[in-house]
Amino acid sequence: METFDVIVIGGSVAGAPTAMLLARQGHKVLLIDKSVFPRDTNSTHFIWPRGVSYLNRWGVAGPILEQTPHFRNMEVCVEGISLYGAVPLDDLKARFRRLHGDDKGVIDHYCGPRRYFLDSHLLNCAKQAGVTVREGVSYRAPILEGGRVCGIVAVGDDGRELQARAKLVIGADGRFSKFVKDVGARDTDVRPLSTFAYFGYFSGIDKQELAIHKRGRFGTAIFPTLDNTHMVLVYGPTACWDDFKHNPEQNFLDIYRFCAPDVAAQIEQAERTEPFKAMARMEAFQRDSTGPGWALVGDAGSFKDQVTAMGITHAFRDAELISTYIHRALEGEFSLDVGLQQYRAVRAADYTDYFDFVCKTAEMNNYSVDDLKYFYSIRNNQAAIDQVMSQFGDTLPLSDGKNFPLLPATEYPHFVQHFDPTRYPGKFPLSPALRRELAAA
Repeated sequence: METFDVIVIGGSVAGAPTAMLLARQGHKVLLIDKSVFPRDTNSTHFIWPRGVSYLNRWGVAGPILEQTPHFRNMEVCVEGISLYGAVPLDDLKARFRRLHGDDKGVIDHYCGPRRYFLDSHLLNCAKQAGVTVREGVSYRAPILEGGRVCGIVAVGDDGRELQARAKLVIGADGRFSKFVKDVGARDTDVRPLSTFAYFGYFSGIDKQELAIHKRGRFGTAIFPTLDNTHMVLVYGPTACWDDFKHNPEQNFLDIYRFCAPDVAAQIEQAERTEPFKAMARMEAFQRDSTGPGWALVGDAGSFKDQVTAMGITHAFRDAELISTYIHRALEGEFSLDVGLQQYRAVRAADYTDYFDFVCKTAEMNNYSVDDLKYFYSIRNNQAAIDQVMSQFGDTLPLSDGKNFPLLPATEYPHFVQHFDPTRYPGKFPLSPALRRELAAA
């Protein structure tokens, strides 16, 4: 039986960086993944500047930024009110100093590399760091001693069993993790309301930067990715999925025409390069993230809706945090259990408020008149717009924002003063009559 300091189950955006960082610090690490890379996976694959900063500070961002379009500015358009701005570099540096003690490598770009490229690159970086990587190997069960996890049993595609021992086993195998069930990690917060997402990849679109449009209870997003294609997405409340899926391609275009007609015109002239992908339900949860001899990172420990596309960025955050505390424990600064407790506490303090924000956003409720007044008031105030981008991108903490003044009541246009959110049907409109109603709204 082989022996390691740490075993990581899952070689994706949480597991590969965790293993890489621990190996770089001199620890013997085994990483297993049931897949053989490269492989694609359902994902919005968007990385916020906070996430790209992790890649940069780890020294692995170069190939990603060389091959993937990357930008600073983005547009968020709410009921026709356009906010165009960026996450401020000063906010990024402050967040890293607060959480990690330094702002080394922080940059203010975002990008959206495809997962078949990103995941393979990160796994290769782990191999280069000295991680023992076993692809095509599936986790089967934990090895326990006195109620403490001390290793795993796994099996390869060839049917051969693998047993390995370690001081710590880290589950990085996603929201449907078998390891989570085996170690008894409890769900501590479950939010059933979510969005559905339906997206495809199109060539022939001339549009730079990320653009998000929201109208009524529906939204769209578009950004350039690899191979001269754009990722094009529509989303809405999960309650609408059953109606949407009866004619998804038509409904995809109808939502885009409703939310962003100018962009929809380009999509209609573009060529879709592969089949559509869909996520019907994204129930959010938080779990116990540590236990005796085990820990969780990424979606295995907490999963949230795609509505803010923060999953990859938070997986990177988890990787840096856990590798820091586990390294200190393995070096004898404190016990492994104390290191796990510190990881759990620091991660929760960095995460809880934003998790709640994502879950409320994923309900896809209509904006209120007061919301629209605020967006309209700040539409020409760059500092206020950048604050919105920074908070939406989980950089400036939600509690740290400034209050910007509203315009006098007489200065709002008619559509803001008399906005009526009840005009938007809660269900997706399938009938031609309701489609016309939406088009005229």
